[in-house]
Amino acid sequence: MFVLTDNKSGGVYAVRDDEAIERVVQLFIDKDDAERYYMLLKADEYPRDLTVSEVDEDTVKENCRQYGYRFTVIDPDEFVIPPLQEK
Repeated sequence: MFVLTDNKSGGVYAVRDDEAIERVVQLFIDKDDAERYYMLLKADEYPRDLTVSEVDEDTVKENCRQYGYRFTVIDPDEFVIPPLQEK
């Protein structure tokens, strides 16, 4: 599994769910999908530098539960698009 991590803080990138006002960590099965998602973020001028990091799925899920984050697994046949950045 792969996640995007912030180069400066080391934190895991999470999408904000506006309806639930929660943060959702995306666990990508394929590294290529995580890299593609990051390229889409950068194309929309996302301000932070991120790195694709390989992680243990159970560890990430447990941390999400512990800190009140949700998580979702992105399968290889799914295409996800980042939310537009406010400018």
